[in-house]
Amino acid sequence: MDNNGKKPENQFRITKIGFRVIVIVTAVMIVAVGLLCTSPSKAADDEPYVPPFIPEDETFDTETEPDITTDAYQTTGPDETDTDPAEETTGTADTAEPPDTETDTETDTDRVTTAEQTTEAATTEKAPETKPADTSAGMQGYREYNGRQYGPNETFVGEYKTDRVQIGVSNVKDGKLNYYICDIKVKSVYDFHTAFANNSIGGVLYTSRIAATVGAGFAVNGDYCGFRYNGIIIREGKMYRNKKADGWDLCYLNRYGDLITCKNDAQDGKALADSGVFQSWCFGPTLVENYKALQSFNTPNLSSKDWAREPRTAIGQVDKLHYIFLVVDAIREPNGAGGWNTIGGMNFRELADTMASLGCKTAYNLDGGGSTTLWLNGKITNHPSGSGEREISDIIYFK
Repeated sequence: MDNNGKKPENQFRITKIGFRVIVIVTAVMIVAVGLLCTSPSKAADDEPYVPPFIPEDETFDTETEPDITTDAYQTTGPDETDTDPAEETTGTADTAEPPDTETDTETDTDRVTTAEQTTEAATTEKAPETKPADTSAGMQGYREYNGRQYGPNETFVGEYKTDRVQIGVSNVKDGKLNYYICDIKVKSVYDFHTAFANNSIGGVLYTSRIAATVGAGFAVNGDYCGFRYNGIIIREGKMYRNKKADGWDLCYLNRYGDLITCKNDAQDGKALADSGVFQSWCFGPTLVENYKALQSFNTPNLSSKDWAREPRTAIGQVDKLHYIFLVVDAIREPNGAGGWNTIGGMNFRELADTMASLGCKTAYNLDGGGSTTLWLNGKITNHPSGSGEREISDIIYFK
């Protein structure tokens, strides 16, 4: 202050300037602090937050793990899952069985070294259902079939089995005589099938071709109904022909599976079909009635051949849904005089005696000669008398 009690003017100005400096510095500090505190608000204008990339093989999300069950079904195609081995071939083909416990416990190395052996074992187990068995093994393994005891010259050839049919085929060789006994049991008469060549009563094909077309596991030739224009022909319950055949024997299978023979000209095809007859054949003659072999035969136009030994095919019934087919081989050789010499074969009396000895209640002769053919598990089992099979019109088969 001066001597008058007043502050000097210079001191006042300095104070005023200092105050302003303090205010400005304070304001600058406030602004700076405000900017620092509010700077994160710029994040709203920046790009969205993206988490760091993690490679797929380092993730542990269980939802992305492969579904083992689903993959297993995907690697098995529709054909493999739908398969049963074999209407295909044998009608009944069976699917491969799971491996044995011993195989499951083997090491990977063992499995690699024994894979071929395992395949061979599986093939051997399924062989009886797909092809005829070795007759030498059959001699030891089979001495009866479907309750019928084998004879001294009889050996097992093969069998065809499904859940519906059971068929055993054996071979009898006695000197020049060679024939096949086909012992058959079925669950129902509807397991007893017939088929025409090319699905037409007038068509012709080899027995093997017709059998393969319908998937038969077992088949024999029928009555060659396409060769004639008469006779009552009912197949699979449907009537195809209703004509008189004077003098010829008729054989039919009714809805109960009974084999019945009668005179064709005494019957009406429509009435038989309406009554439930399932199959019928017009060839003949009748061989056995009420378990007795006939001594004379109804064979119009064939009387001169009653005594002749020829290849033969016959059908007989033993019991309910139990049947016998007999297929008789013969060899025909030229005799140098324009004819033939037959080695083997049977005449009608021998055929009737054989069917009766096999326990047939009823038996009937089908087409024979060059037509006689036996199909088993995809092969011709007998030896047709010609240079090969004869084309025929129809077969009897099981699958």
